[in-house]
Amino acid sequence: MFCAISGEAPEQPVVSVKSGNLFEKRLIEKYIADNGKDPVTGEELTVEELVEVKAHPEIVRPRPPKLSSVPSLLSALQNEWDSVMLEAFTLKQQYQQVRQELSHALYQNDAATRVIARLKKERDSAREALSNVQEHLGAAAPAQAQQEAQPQESMEVDSSGLPEEVIAKLDETNKALSEGRRKRKPPAEHTSIDEVKTFTQTSTIPSMHTSRSPGITSVDVDHSGQFILTGGNDKHVQIYNKAEEKIFANLTGHTKKVTAVKFRGQEVEHDIAISASADKHVRIWVPGGSKGYHVGHNITAHNGEATDLAVHPSKDYFVSSGMDSKWSFYDFESGKSIVDAVDPETDAGYTAIEFHPDGMILGAGTADSTVRIWDVKAQRVAATFGEHTGKINALAFSENGYILATASEDNLVKLWDLRKLSNTKTFTLDEGYKINSLSFDNYAQYLAIGGTDVRILKAKDGSPIANFSDNTAEVTGVKWAPLAKSLLAAGLDRTVRYYSTP
Repeated sequence: MFCAISGEAPEQPVVSVKSGNLFEKRLIEKYIADNGKDPVTGEELTVEELVEVKAHPEIVRPRPPKLSSVPSLLSALQNEWDSVMLEAFTLKQQYQQVRQELSHALYQNDAATRVIARLKKERDSAREALSNVQEHLGAAAPAQAQQEAQPQESMEVDSSGLPEEVIAKLDETNKALSEGRRKRKPPAEHTSIDEVKTFTQTSTIPSMHTSRSPGITSVDVDHSGQFILTGGNDKHVQIYNKAEEKIFANLTGHTKKVTAVKFRGQEVEHDIAISASADKHVRIWVPGGSKGYHVGHNITAHNGEATDLAVHPSKDYFVSSGMDSKWSFYDFESGKSIVDAVDPETDAGYTAIEFHPDGMILGAGTADSTVRIWDVKAQRVAATFGEHTGKINALAFSENGYILATASEDNLVKLWDLRKLSNTKTFTLDEGYKINSLSFDNYAQYLAIGGTDVRILKAKDGSPIANFSDNTAEVTGVKWAPLAKSLLAAGLDRTVRYYSTP
């Protein structure tokens, strides 16, 4: 018996009651599902009208002709063997791949576990440092941080830490300065916004430094406002006497451009000055000698370019920063480094540094767009701000100690609330605007910006107050006079300019 459709012996034979023909069950059911008719007579046909035929013994399919001889059987067996071997080889390959994936997954799990453990340590260390910082800022640390914080590893420090007498001096200065300052209000004689809006260029000091390598790279003013300290691309440090309208001292010794200068800040006739240079050295200049000043100490400060300086509010100490991602804490009298703190989280280098007005924390900007807040006594990073793009060019703390202003190559000025450790304001300047210097007045009413030009913003909301474009090259430094009576700006055009009411 053969199927009327396939012509082969059926495995499950059924008979159509309409035509009486024999079919393979699976074939006729499929045909009926598609057409609903008997394939031979064309009559209407349903599956229920098929009668199953019970055959005994069951029909065995005949062997295909190709397996009817010994050579064909051997060929079929060889093909089957080859297929089995190929499948075994494929399985071995898949097995090796799965082993590699499992090994990689285990390695990733182990690495992730190590990273999590390290981050937990750093988190706890940061919480402890943050607790100390917030105490200095007059804000209590979060309760959770107080419960969970435990002593952990600090940033890499090249010495055993600050001596007790230095810590005592820091605490004494912090106590003396923080009392009453935060609630201090501007006095009646403080320059008003309407007066600042009338500011214009009232005087200039041209032709500072040499024209061969022109440009003032940094500027500072002593307590009297009569002596102006500048550093230049010509490797010189100059002290200008404003009252006598002449250069009081021209100091040489650096072998590369001067990157930062500061007066010590003491209320004396001739104040001590410090300078940092791309030659990796920091020099302390003391009054006296035939040139008016001479080198008191020449410090090999960094393994990379020395980039910035900041004087501690006690006036007894100062710090330098460098492209070796290190800041060093010095004593003015001995010129020796008391402690060196290296940041292991970045090798991009520090580009700007500034003390908080209380002297207990230190703001440091890096070349990879982050700002780090250091606990000076513990030499630990208490907070990190990372919302800028490009290297940090300038930092400035407000006098009340609550606000930090930062600027980088992204033409943005950001204000950070140190009590909340968050960005509260962002001021967007013109596209392509370059910012080199920031300066708050003593009562944090105004923020001066030096760069492509000179601008004065209202510190609270960033609204523009005044804009000056008298400079012919980039402005590299801006400084407020007491009570915001005037603003000094110096730049790469070798000129110091004063802006005040006419």
